[in-house]
Amino acid sequence: MLAIVVMRHSGDGFRISWIGFWVNLLLGTLKTLAGWLLGSKALIADGMHSLLDLLSDIAVLLGLSIAQRPEDENHHFGHHKFASLAKFFIGGMLVVFSLTLVVSSVLDFRAGGRVAPSAGSAALVAILSIIVKEAMFWWTRGVAKRLRSDLLLANAWHHRTDSISSVGVAVALVGVWVGGEDWAFLDGAVTLVLGCYLIVEALRIFLRACSDLLDTAPGREVIEDLREHILPTPGARAYHDFRVRRVGDVYEIDLHLQVDPGITVEQGHQIAREVKARLREQHPEVSKVLVHVEPANGEHIMMRGISDAGPPFERGED
Repeated sequence: MLAIVVMRHSGDGFRISWIGFWVNLLLGTLKTLAGWLLGSKALIADGMHSLLDLLSDIAVLLGLSIAQRPEDENHHFGHHKFASLAKFFIGGMLVVFSLTLVVSSVLDFRAGGRVAPSAGSAALVAILSIIVKEAMFWWTRGVAKRLRSDLLLANAWHHRTDSISSVGVAVALVGVWVGGEDWAFLDGAVTLVLGCYLIVEALRIFLRACSDLLDTAPGREVIEDLREHILPTPGARAYHDFRVRRVGDVYEIDLHLQVDPGITVEQGHQIAREVKARLREQHPEVSKVLVHVEPANGEHIMMRGISDAGPPFERGED
């Protein structure tokens, strides 16, 4: 079942990423050529930004492709961390692009803007870019939320970066078109505010990728949501050393499961298999569950474990 879910999710992720790739290629070419023909340097810069977004799409496609490969002799734990590495790359690119946007807007604001010979036509191209890229942002964001993919969510924010840079260009060009050269300061002012907002979002993506690569545990609510399926399993008496880490867009879990000391080894492993099945059935985003089976004695339960039998125990190491 997990394999079917992963295959379907990978197909959806590839589809939206390829669409984003072609949209960035067409929009980037259109804005660059239009900026050159209409004499708008701001539109040329915006077009180059869209063309640079192709790197983000390539990183996502490579991340999704490599992450779904099975274990091999050089990667005993699989390739899921390639998705985290791609997210790290995208987050770093977003930080650099956002900082560049802010710096360039400050420099333009101090130097003063120049009137584009065809500001109205150039503004229409920028507005078209905003509509298309906002649509791509919400579409990619929806797929990312449904698949619970941080990698796709990072790429969605890359679409938002492009649309926000186009907002700054469009506002400046409309201002120049309506008010003349006196309103050219809008280019730097609008882009500066939106660029600062983008830096905050880019840092969140970048730092989350760093957390994944460093095997940082997920949020407490995620851990509690996962662990609540253990003790309801018939035969599971207690557990301890429950650990979770995020690897790419999936979770890996390991725990020590305590069962009745009087049952056979085969029966104990059957209970462990049921715990794994329950976790993966309730949470398709769980890739692996490693269960170490041990006898449930009073000392272990009281000092180390969480039990469903008798009065509640104080939880120690967990």
